[in-house]
Amino acid sequence: MMLDFWQFVRGHVRLEVTGFTAERFINMAAFRGVYLWDVERTERGVRLNVSIRGFKMLRGCARKTKCRAKIVEKNGLPFLAHRYRKRKALAGGVLFFVAGLIALSMFVWEIEIEGNERVSQDSLLEFLETEGLHSGALKFRLSDSEIRRAILDGFDEIIWADVHTRGTRTQILISESLPAPEMFDRQTPVHIVASSEGLITGIATAAGSPLVRQNDIVREGDMLVSGILTLDPEMPDSPSVYVHADAEVWARRFHTLEFTVPLAYEEKNFTGRTARQRVLNVLNFRINLPGGGNNFESYDRITTYSQVGAGGHYPLPLILVTEIFSEFTPTPRTRTPKEAELLAERMVTSRIIREFDFGVDIVGRELQFNETPDILNVRALITTHERIDRQVPIVVPTPTPEPSPDP
Repeated sequence: MMLDFWQFVRGHVRLEVTGFTAERFINMAAFRGVYLWDVERTERGVRLNVSIRGFKMLRGCARKTKCRAKIVEKNGLPFLAHRYRKRKALAGGVLFFVAGLIALSMFVWEIEIEGNERVSQDSLLEFLETEGLHSGALKFRLSDSEIRRAILDGFDEIIWADVHTRGTRTQILISESLPAPEMFDRQTPVHIVASSEGLITGIATAAGSPLVRQNDIVREGDMLVSGILTLDPEMPDSPSVYVHADAEVWARRFHTLEFTVPLAYEEKNFTGRTARQRVLNVLNFRINLPGGGNNFESYDRITTYSQVGAGGHYPLPLILVTEIFSEFTPTPRTRTPKEAELLAERMVTSRIIREFDFGVDIVGRELQFNETPDILNVRALITTHERIDRQVPIVVPTPTPEPSPDP
């Protein structure tokens, strides 16, 4: 790539060498130190690239070998400058563009953070902004070592960090400490209550006094296992002790999902016609680029975002937004009741996956349909098997001190 750039700056021409001694012409040029590249044989002779300076040295070779060298193409900066030497506005625009790129390269426009799991991306970006690192910050005001030290001092979860600014991108690599093991408090007295209503299917008590049995129906907030134990239940006024109740309580729960499926709908028939619109986002200012537009009445839109940059490490605050519109013709369709029921079953499955936790066992589902002329009413009864135990602390009464006897 650097060689191609250097050849573009110096300028070069592509020659077509014709004659019976074209090979002798190339050997003589190589002997004189003329650099030739992209040499290819043609029906009339050979074609090759040579620099402007090398082209002047080939005149003697052509004369001695009796070959003819014809310029086919002229490439490079010198030829462009000569071609547009009278267009001062264009030259000024090019200089302004280059100066703008140099000015924009003095700022940080992209911050990449990798390795964070426990520390959120937003909290890290907010902290970095307080340290002066944000999109649009001047690079000469930033110190990678100071930002690294600030990250280590500001977050206890981060044990290692590396900050590296290259071009207009700052890359931050961090490593977090292992999370502290969860400590279970076994000393605080607690009751176990129901977190939701359900039909008890099983209870395993490790500590405390169970108050429910299998097949009991409980509601949310009902006490399942008591953390208050009486030392001797058979003795009146026997003292009580407070313990940390511990148990697993499983219950069968019933959930109801209700929705409707319309029998009439519109089907999208794509015509194959597409339209494109490009928008350039410059520092959050939208500029509509010419050469696009959308005149479709019914369409689907796909939007893609790409950041414009001057190389891999030089992203710029320019976002090219491309919107592709695909035209379709809406066609009225009607579902049969059977097709609506099959669609309802798929919708129920999708809602179960989306709304229920992975730890919940789905043990059954029953769908009921009520058909009307326009819609299909659906009522789904979902049966689950899940834990419903929840700990709540016990308020231990403070003992009242006995009055001291009078002297």
